[in-house]
Amino acid sequence: MSQGKNTLNHEASKVKLCITMIDWKYPDDGQTPSPEVLDLAEQSQVMLLYMSLADGAIVEMKAEADSEEALDVLRGLIQGAGSGVRADLSAQEKAKCWLYEEGYECYTQGDKDPAYFFVNPAPRPEAFEQR
Repeated sequence: MSQGKNTLNHEASKVKLCITMIDWKYPDDGQTPSPEVLDLAEQSQVMLLYMSLADGAIVEMKAEADSEEALDVLRGLIQGAGSGVRADLSAQEKAKCWLYEEGYECYTQGDKDPAYFFVNPAPRPEAFEQR
C-alpha cells in the first residue's frame, strides 16, 4: 500500500478542494479560519477530510473544487462518512451560519444543532492556478 500517493488516477491539479472549516466550536475571536487546499490525489489528505466528517468534528465547512471529479468525491464524503443530507436552510439558519453563501449546495449533519456543509456546485479551476 502506498502512503499518501495516487488516491485518484488523475493529475493532482484536477482533483483539489479549497476548504474553509470551523471545527469543534466557533472561534472566540470571531475570525473565520483561512481556507486550505486539499489535494485529493494524496491519500493522507483524503483521510484527514474523511475523519473530520466521520468524527462530527465540523461545525461548518465551505468548499470549492477545481473539477467535477473533485466535487463528486467531496459530495460522496459528505453524504457517506459525514452522513450529510441535502437541505434547504431557513432564513434564520442562513443568518446564523458564518460560511453560508448564496448559490452553494447545503448539507446538514445531525438533527439537533446540526453541522453545515456548503459546496459550490460549479468547479472553479481558475481559483486553483495560484494555489
